[in-house]
Amino acid sequence: MLFKNTIAIAALVSASTFAATDTQKPSVHGAAWMQFGRIENSYATPGSANNYDENWLGNYGGLVGTTFQVDENWEAGLGLGSILVHLPRGSISSADIWYPFWVGFASEARLTYSQTSYADKGGLQLNLGIFPYNYNSDSKNLGLYLLKGNVYPGTLVPGYADLFGVVQSRAGAMGRYKIGGLTNDLLFVVEEDKPLYDISIADVVTWRVHSSFEFGFGVNFYRAIAADPDATSPGTDCRKEKLGPYSGSGPTPEQDNPCFIVEKDALGNPTDTLTGSLAGTKLMARFRLDPKVWFGSPESMGGDELVFYGETAVIGVKDYPIFYTDIQRRIPVMMGLNLPTWKLFNLSVEGEFYASKNSSDNLPAQNGSWLPGGTTDPGTGRDDWKWSVNASRVVLGNIFLGLQVANDHLRLGGTHNNATGQEAMRTPQDWYWAFKTAFFF
Repeated sequence: MLFKNTIAIAALVSASTFAATDTQKPSVHGAAWMQFGRIENSYATPGSANNYDENWLGNYGGLVGTTFQVDENWEAGLGLGSILVHLPRGSISSADIWYPFWVGFASEARLTYSQTSYADKGGLQLNLGIFPYNYNSDSKNLGLYLLKGNVYPGTLVPGYADLFGVVQSRAGAMGRYKIGGLTNDLLFVVEEDKPLYDISIADVVTWRVHSSFEFGFGVNFYRAIAADPDATSPGTDCRKEKLGPYSGSGPTPEQDNPCFIVEKDALGNPTDTLTGSLAGTKLMARFRLDPKVWFGSPESMGGDELVFYGETAVIGVKDYPIFYTDIQRRIPVMMGLNLPTWKLFNLSVEGEFYASKNSSDNLPAQNGSWLPGGTTDPGTGRDDWKWSVNASRVVLGNIFLGLQVANDHLRLGGTHNNATGQEAMRTPQDWYWAFKTAFFF
């Protein structure tokens, strides 16, 4: 969807090229990469064929972009790329079957206005179109809760698809005001999961109190402006057929619809019907601590070594009966540390705690349902903890090498003929590894 929605904005960006003077030549940049890995252990739902053990992971792709200064205030950027994706087949016997397809994307298609004082003294900057945005550059895999994932049912987004810095692009508009160590970003984000084209309104504040300490906080009014209110907040007339084949059914045998909750008394008699919404409010807080500054930042260490960082969020401030009754189970917490390597390479560890007991199936939310999926996670075997270890290095100035070993929110879509949307890593024994090499210019 992001690729298709680029066309109109790309036309504006291309047209602005002719406004540039001869001395304002566009700059060209790009990248090509290869990424592969393997799932060493995963959770398979009892009785299903959804077993990813020993399945290979992989994607390959590239992008090319151009950025040029139209005048002293206006800049335009356009970046297009494509990824060849291989989906694991969901069983050991099919693990080696090659099942690729191409996915086009736009890393950016933007017009940017900046006050002349912005680069040196701060001021106002405006972005329109598709633009890269990341409020927490320390996060390697876990975190980034404010703008990734849905509110209800609160499933978290995996980090594998964004492994080692695939651009986090947003479609919409952003206004940024920067003064001193304080930055405020106001975003209007166009959502591209069903229901399509709802607009979320988010505000993110970052304050660099000192060179050793930074914190930030934000709020996201997710789907605050609905393109189709009946789709964003479905009522009792909603049925599975309206949401699509992958929406799932109710999360319990008694709840056989994906759009509303039938409340019952102790005898099982219906007492009330509760409707809800995909719309909701997220809150976020984070910090970054660099203790090296206190000791004069030793030259033997890199700039990010020993940096300690963390992020937490509230995924939905409103309670609903049965599935969203405890706000403490809607609060993920992530902590990370960049370990010292004395400039040999970058090495970080991240850990996360998230106590949600709802199904990790995210297909209902992607197809327009605000309730958890129709299948449950393993009861006592479910792991509330996630972890990730990342190592990377840039060699010869423009070659990236990276390795990730993790038990995270990896989702692979299901088997070749049975989409599930469930996490592949759901018990403490589950883990995978992935390697990436990239050339950029």
